Amino acid sequence: MTGATDPADRDGVIATVLRFGSALDDRDWHALRECLARELDLVYSSFRGTPPGRLSADEFVALRRSGLAGLVTQHLSVGHRVEIRGDDAICRCDFMIHRWPEAEADPRFLHSYGLYHYALRRAAHGWEISAITPVVRRSEGDRSLHGALRSSP
Repeated sequence: MTGATDPADRDGVIATVLRFGSALDDRDWHALRECLARELDLVYSSFRGTPPGRLSADEFVALRRSGLAGLVTQHLSVGHRVEIRGDDAICRCDFMIHRWPEAEADPRFLHSYGLYHYALRRAAHGWEISAITPVVRRSEGDRSLHGALRSSP
């Protein structure tokens, strides 16, 4: 994607990415769903070891809801690079995700660092995320805190 990017479009893309992280941290499932296209292409293999796939937005929200149960999180993203071509956009940003148990007495943590590649498309209400690819460069702490990595009961 090349060419000039309208600052309002660039700001809208970044605002959607930031709202996505805040919705996860706030456990605002309605706001999370509003950030998403009807279906999402997902590539989470660098952290979870799962193959690429496609989920409905509702399935994605349900998985995040169960995966984040019992945790406090802080999703931070910086250095957003946005490219827009018509009604499609790509946003690349660096991330830090901090995870702690809800119980403050529990000293465990799991922090991850890397970059995200988001694909977004323009919708009537603004930009919505249609694909997510995190590239985890490093994680430190107790991986069993992550919902996708917890053992089944």
